[in-house]
Amino acid sequence: MRSNLFSLEKMDGQERLREALEMRGFLVEKDGPFLALTSGSSKADLVDVKRLLNSLNIPIFWNDDRFQLLTNKFPVIMMKKITAYRGEEFPVSMEGYHFRWRAFVNRKHGLKVDALKLDPYISSFVKAVNQAGIPCLAGCDGHLKFAPNLQFSGVYSGAWFQVIKEQYLNDLELNYTWKVEYRGGSGSKLVACKGGDERWDTHKIYGDTLKMAYKLKDYADEIKSRKACSFKRNVQMKEEAEFYRVNGRFEELSEWMAKVSE
Repeated sequence: MRSNLFSLEKMDGQERLREALEMRGFLVEKDGPFLALTSGSSKADLVDVKRLLNSLNIPIFWNDDRFQLLTNKFPVIMMKKITAYRGEEFPVSMEGYHFRWRAFVNRKHGLKVDALKLDPYISSFVKAVNQAGIPCLAGCDGHLKFAPNLQFSGVYSGAWFQVIKEQYLNDLELNYTWKVEYRGGSGSKLVACKGGDERWDTHKIYGDTLKMAYKLKDYADEIKSRKACSFKRNVQMKEEAEFYRVNGRFEELSEWMAKVSE
């Protein structure tokens, strides 16, 4: 997690507000004296930011789509109210083309998922995966009952994330083991794994997802560029990829992607 008590003490109110919104899954950037949502945001995110800030009675000045905190201080308790703001359930659906090689290759960017439709302790991670150009449909923080997970769009997205995870995220000290699994309606998902007698811990889940989210955001442009330069719609590459997918040889698919993208 980027923030700690020392760094928070050095932040002014506007910086704390930006940090809290980013932790809740909104993609926020500085725009002069204002804050603004980045291009990776969904259409609903701007409406939801306004609704969220208004519901918490946070004093904000709006200048079109940009906003500014009208106080120099922003207490940690208000940051926690933003980061823990409850998500809303929504249906996740996929079309058959999501599983095709052509769809994987053609998509240069991730999906624009509404931040407030995601669970609070995994929303930033879902947004970061999409920001890195890997289509991620949704995420669940498990509600301390089930394993936290992310749902990728098709098998190829999951296999590509496995490559990215091994090359960019394996040096992170995480509380749980996160593995890509290839089953379920979306084709692939990332799942947190714990010991048999261990209980799920919100702080540990949040710590893991934020560490991975921040790392992916730092390398998002590089990851998108690697994908665009490595995978093509030519017949030979399509046949190789489809061979692994159709025969359920997903680990080999990921290994093949790693070699192609070297």
